[in-house]
Amino acid sequence: MIVTALLITASIPLLGIVAEYFNRCIKFLIKKLLGAKFTNILCNYITFPGTVHHELSHALFAFLTGAKIEKISLFKPDGDSLGSVEYRNRGFFVVRAIQDSMSAIAPILCGAVTSSAIIYALFNCSLPVIVVIVLIYLLISIVLHMRMSPADIKIMWKGIPVIFLIALLVVWLTKFDLLSFFGIV
Repeated sequence: MIVTALLITASIPLLGIVAEYFNRCIKFLIKKLLGAKFTNILCNYITFPGTVHHELSHALFAFLTGAKIEKISLFKPDGDSLGSVEYRNRGFFVVRAIQDSMSAIAPILCGAVTSSAIIYALFNCSLPVIVVIVLIYLLISIVLHMRMSPADIKIMWKGIPVIFLIALLVVWLTKFDLLSFFGIV
């Protein structure tokens, strides 16, 4: 039970690290092929739906965990930031930690779900060519922005103990054992 909760908890920052590495590799390849200026334009402007998805993910998880959304900038390039979500925590310390942590990791979780849904649609549905092109564009946009900013990472680490406790509670309530699920034990 504890091992499963630890593995689930560890998978969150691990997915964030993998997404960041994948993002850097893609940007490196584009930069080598097409130059730094085009890479900047592509990753910051052409793929703006990914930024919108990223910011809406933060807002969704903040809202679902009880925070009050103060302001959302879906696409407003400013220095290192392409958008932002401002929210006010509500509740006692544990609830505030959940709000911060879940909001911080939201782009990874929502990006994984949305990307999976798009990939499923691409491989399992008969779609017109224009829809396939749009879905591939959205997939690339979301994957390029499926990362956590330095501020997100800092907030996430503060709440990891709370995330672990939530995972432990869910594992205990559901009697889910990841090791047995994969046939390890």
